[in-house]
Amino acid sequence: MGYLLGIDAGSTNYKAIACDAAGRFLASARRPANTKYHENGWAETSPELIWEGVAACVAEVAAQLPGETCDGIAVASSGEDVLLDGAVQSVYPAIRWFDTRTEAIASAWEPFGRERIYRITGINPNPVASITKMQWIKRYVPEAWARARLWIPIAGFISLKLTGTARAPWTNACRSMAFDLNRRDWSEEILAEAGIERSLLAEPIRPGEQIGALTAAAAAATGLKEGTPVFAGGVDYACGTFATGIIHPGQMLDSTGTSEQLLAILDAPEISSASMEKNFTSVAYVVNDAYYIMGMIVASGGIFEWFKNTFACESFDLLVDEAAREPIGARGCMMLPYFSGRHTMGSDPAARGAFVGLTRATTRGTFVRAILEGLCYEMHSIVQAMQELSGQSVESIYAIGGAAKSAFWMQMKADVTGIPVRSKDVPEAAALGAAMLAGLGAGVYTSPEDAAARVQFAERQYTPDAAHHAQYMELYETLNRALYPALREFNAAVTRAQGTNEGK
Repeated sequence: MGYLLGIDAGSTNYKAIACDAAGRFLASARRPANTKYHENGWAETSPELIWEGVAACVAEVAAQLPGETCDGIAVASSGEDVLLDGAVQSVYPAIRWFDTRTEAIASAWEPFGRERIYRITGINPNPVASITKMQWIKRYVPEAWARARLWIPIAGFISLKLTGTARAPWTNACRSMAFDLNRRDWSEEILAEAGIERSLLAEPIRPGEQIGALTAAAAAATGLKEGTPVFAGGVDYACGTFATGIIHPGQMLDSTGTSEQLLAILDAPEISSASMEKNFTSVAYVVNDAYYIMGMIVASGGIFEWFKNTFACESFDLLVDEAAREPIGARGCMMLPYFSGRHTMGSDPAARGAFVGLTRATTRGTFVRAILEGLCYEMHSIVQAMQELSGQSVESIYAIGGAAKSAFWMQMKADVTGIPVRSKDVPEAAALGAAMLAGLGAGVYTSPEDAAARVQFAERQYTPDAAHHAQYMELYETLNRALYPALREFNAAVTRAQGTNEGK
């Protein structure tokens, strides 16, 4: 039996892992992502450097397993795209997903119809959508656009370099705001509005289906055997969700790092007006031809890190211990978690963070407890909205990321939401999920269910405490829910003032 190889071409690092059918790592490698940051806030990278870094990772993995056979490769990547000429060379740097130079272009889609776009694509017009970045290049770098012959997601670009065949995995294509969810194909009407020819786009492909086989040139660059099969992967967070074993409706992922993503599996996209107004994303998933709905807390663990660094505090564990000694409700102290604006539950870039209810008796532990409770209340509001909109109950929440290491925080998540939380330590989840998709394509697994059953990691379950849940819900209903509306106009004025004073 050979091994499976998963690649994660992320925004921070490029990674490659080799694993067996049980998900046990046999080898791994990483390289830093080559992102160039400009003074005006732009962020770009060279597609050629992406390939160079990924190929080096794969070569390092292959060198650790001499004589072993790779049964299949798949690629996970962040939601960015590249623009290539006829010789498969980039005509312009890849614009990073978090580069918001296209805000005005995204806003200009309003006359076309926000609801119309949402019903087709499952996302609201926004500067992260790669079609806005393609429009920007077309408008401001016409000489590059004139040379372009292929628009393809990064995952597809790497697979193209491996096989010579251009394909766009469904989940990556969804991030473009040009992919028709129901037809699983590019939207002719959105492309026409953007003035982009369909012939420029790579053909869409179902995750797990074979794209091609390793060419002689790619074999030389990676150290793998020519002819090794390459399968379609997907967007990184969807691949990571699959690696966690989440494949059916009723299961939810809570990934908490600097930001926090909440993702639940659906049988059909949730593209109602109510979902659009709350700014949920609902697009194609990587297995079972399913969909998912996703919400985000833009600043989550990042708020905790800000507090620790700004006030020269002790370790994460010590601060959590101090918070654990405080009572539920943090003695009336509450935190609004919009330190980077509000994304889900209604996009509001002008929203700001806040601490309220402070007295001279407020301690460091009180602050930390208020931070954790505020994040859990925000999570609860998103989970509740997801259930109401989709009509599907969440039976369990699988928690991954840095926060999953804190038993206190995990128990608080369970107590606030009233839903069992299972913490899982899934290493390199995006790359592993890509490897599992390769395993599906190669026949190593008979189904996504078989893959989820065979790739298992230790987990710990946190059962909600009914009495604590009741206490939290009373605070949530009587105080927390009123906090954002009470400060909305004030924070809008603060944002205007911050803009006025910027640079002074």
